[in-house]
Amino acid sequence: MATNSMDLFSIPIIALGPTVRMKLSHYLNPEKDFALNWRFLAEALDYETLLIENLEMKPDPTRELLKDWGSKTGNSIGLLVETLKKLERDDVVTDIGHLLLQDAEKWQANRRREASRVQDPEVSSALSSANELRGITLRDDIAGEVERFDAYVCYCQEDFSFVKQMREILEGEYKLKLCIDVRDVVPGGSMATVTAELIENRCRRMMVILSPEFLKNDFGNFCVKFGVSLQPGGQSRKVIPVIVSPCDMPAIMMHLTPCDYTKKDVRPWFWQRLYRAIVAPL
Repeated sequence: MATNSMDLFSIPIIALGPTVRMKLSHYLNPEKDFALNWRFLAEALDYETLLIENLEMKPDPTRELLKDWGSKTGNSIGLLVETLKKLERDDVVTDIGHLLLQDAEKWQANRRREASRVQDPEVSSALSSANELRGITLRDDIAGEVERFDAYVCYCQEDFSFVKQMREILEGEYKLKLCIDVRDVVPGGSMATVTAELIENRCRRMMVILSPEFLKNDFGNFCVKFGVSLQPGGQSRKVIPVIVSPCDMPAIMMHLTPCDYTKKDVRPWFWQRLYRAIVAPL
């Protein structure tokens, strides 16, 4: 893999995008006799047996391994590539090499952009606002990595009982991490600004809990329009409509396939379908 003189050991794992993570799961999750999988990677990264056994219970152990290992200071893309090569998984490195470089270059470009903003007095107020957004959730590390989620939950108060049920199942059985405003967001900031930051930059997906009551909610409609605007031309699957009470789909979401909880005959497959929609590649 050509690195164009880029030091991948200086690029943290958090720089990896969803496409690379998905491909790593595709290569490392399967149980194959002839290929070293995620367990061997975990052992090579000095994970203890108990931690590996805990990862075995996850639907996507490679994804969880990368998330956990990447949260530790000093773990880099370069170290990941080096370890994969030691495991003789050159097939993986060859396939995702160009994507790794793209993610690394994007991360470096973002860092350079942030550095230039620090030096530009005209954007000092904007930088201040950006810093304020680093403490908008309860587990944000203001001086380090911000908290990230699998999906933002957009709902109205009347449907909160469904949201609680969804939280128990998706975070319990499926080990996902949802962003629920009343639980995760620190009070005091601009609701529109904080919500937009969470939807666009902190959450891979946005679930819209649709009901007649939600359609009457002005702020909910704002969130829907903002979320859909992030997937121009329907090219992305950022927004997932979830129908919990019979209602018409908003016109702006008509091109999206909903996950319909109102159809009791298909409810046995509802949670699995919703989970797959959340973890699918963007």
